[in-house]
Amino acid sequence: MKLDDVKTEVAEMSEHQQDHLAAYLVHLRHQRDAEIGREIAAKIEDKDGKNWISLDELKKKWEN
Repeated sequence: MKLDDVKTEVAEMSEHQQDHLAAYLVHLRHQRDAEIGREIAAKIEDKDGKNWISLDELKKKWEN
């Protein structure tokens, strides 16, 4: 199904159905954000120096 088809169907939904869909989409986003948060936390907690880069290396990486 194409995104334009989805948009058309959503536009035809009742307000209640649109509200329910919007809540579900926010729920999915929060799940995704939680997964990213856990991944970042794991990286921060990693004490193995070989998995980190220096500040100078990071600056060089950001320049590109």
